[in-house]
Amino acid sequence: MEERAIKRCGPVTTEVIEGKPIRVGERELVPLVRVTSGVRRRAFVGDEGVDAQGWGFVHMRPVAIKERDGAGERCIPIQDKTAQALGGLLLAAFIIPLLLALAVRLTGKT
Repeated sequence: MEERAIKRCGPVTTEVIEGKPIRVGERELVPLVRVTSGVRRRAFVGDEGVDAQGWGFVHMRPVAIKERDGAGERCIPIQDKTAQALGGLLLAAFIIPLLLALAVRLTGKT
């Protein structure tokens, strides 16, 4: 029981895949994972023979858990708290030096 929603952007593919259902009492929990992958291959044929190169990557991130029970189905999103914290730190890293430079300029000290 695997459900896929595929989005292609050049050599990169993004899919949302349902994992294996897990039974917990009368409930069934199904993990949803976003899989982003890409691959690129090149081959060159010349007088000296064949030369080839390539690269690929896969990034998997949990996005939600589907909870199924007798009352129906609901989707519980999984928030990436680490990414939110890093985003806040990055924002602070840009704003604090600007505020300090503005304070120095306003006080007239160079």
